[in-house]
Amino acid sequence: MPRVVADTGWLDPVRRLAPLVGQSGIGVAVSGGADSLGLMLLVARWRALVPDALPVVVYSVDHGLRPEAADEVAMVLREAHRLGLPARGLRWDGPKPASGLQAAARATRYRLLAAAMSADGLSACVTAHHLRDQAETVLMRLAHGSGVEGLAGMAAWSEVEGCRLFRPLLDAEPDALRRLVRDAGLTPVDDPSNADTSYERVRWRQVLPRLAELGLDAARLGVFATRMAELDALVEAALETAWLRVVTGAESGRHLRLDRRALLELPHPVGVRLLSRALVQVGGGSKPHALGQVERLYARIGAEPALKRTSLHACLIESNGFHVDILSEPGRQRAVEDVPEDFA
Repeated sequence: MPRVVADTGWLDPVRRLAPLVGQSGIGVAVSGGADSLGLMLLVARWRALVPDALPVVVYSVDHGLRPEAADEVAMVLREAHRLGLPARGLRWDGPKPASGLQAAARATRYRLLAAAMSADGLSACVTAHHLRDQAETVLMRLAHGSGVEGLAGMAAWSEVEGCRLFRPLLDAEPDALRRLVRDAGLTPVDDPSNADTSYERVRWRQVLPRLAELGLDAARLGVFATRMAELDALVEAALETAWLRVVTGAESGRHLRLDRRALLELPHPVGVRLLSRALVQVGGGSKPHALGQVERLYARIGAEPALKRTSLHACLIESNGFHVDILSEPGRQRAVEDVPEDFA
């Protein structure tokens, strides 16, 4: 039987879960791996330490992709109940896509969690994303040409598929979570996909030890992500002010008119992000992730005062030298993209 750990050291759940104050209750996403089991132990410790702790429900998802997954979910539910935590399993039934399976599974997992939490009256879901996960995310986004926003890595708070997420362990070493699980007498499951090099994240995971030998370890990448997040916040604040000055006309979200001169006078990162935001607002769907395309369009607006009509992200863009008009492309409205967290 697992025990509610008495000493969590610097993982201190009271401090780490303090930002959840004000939520109606929390879900805990637990796959049965060492990381999520460690999180479950921390939540149990938090419940023992905080008399008026929020309602908690542990959720474990069977994606229907491996026969052993049902037993893994059963193990999670059993150990959660032994820790005094309510728990229930969720399952992805129905046909699975022939391609993009990992992204589809992730999107479905969060949709299932969001629905379960809504039914249980919970408003936030905690996940066990940790420092190595953050480092891998930064490396992948760097390789894919992300800007400051992407290089900030995973945020502590975000929303995916309608599921409000909180990640309290982004600066925690995975080895610390593994020790916590071992000391509690739990045996984590081993998902074979974690060693499948057909997944980009796994390939970066295997590269990390070599980068660490050169001084670029997970901790440094985590600090880098934090610094990028600080810069991102500055760009976002500047954007809010710039939007009021640059956007001179709007029509039901399907047509924006920008002051070309004011747009080009902005610092480059702010101007590019404003243009990107305008494309999102008019074109629909989620934010454009092809930063290079938006940067090239911004450069064209600067180089070609009378920009002939062009298209990008389900938008039509043209300029008369004074204004830049962004219109919804007839017959096209971008569907909300199923974007893996790696590149969100």
